[in-house]
Amino acid sequence: MANTGLLGPYRLTFDAIDAAVTQTSPGVFALGHADPGGRFCVNHVGRSDADIKIKLRDFIGSDSLFKYGYFPSSEAAFQKECALFHDVRPPRNLVHPGRPKGTSWECPHCRIFA
Repeated sequence: MANTGLLGPYRLTFDAIDAAVTQTSPGVFALGHADPGGRFCVNHVGRSDADIKIKLRDFIGSDSLFKYGYFPSSEAAFQKECALFHDVRPPRNLVHPGRPKGTSWECPHCRIFA
């Protein structure tokens, strides 16, 4: 139930994704559900390096809700995904987020790629 700094939550459906995500952009998302008190609980975090809307559609049926945020670059999205991975520790993210092939980006929170 940590503050993700992302927009939402929204229902994880085609219609809700299309209504909420209106830009073609790199982005980060959190998938989850509402607890009995109505608070968003993160199960998984991920990112898209090019179009967050398309990536979110791949997860329809996996959870009931999503949050998202646009980022100006895939590197910025990678850094935010890493931050959420370390801060929130989502139960369905079993391994550290990967970086795009051909990059030498480092996680701002650990030395996994150092």
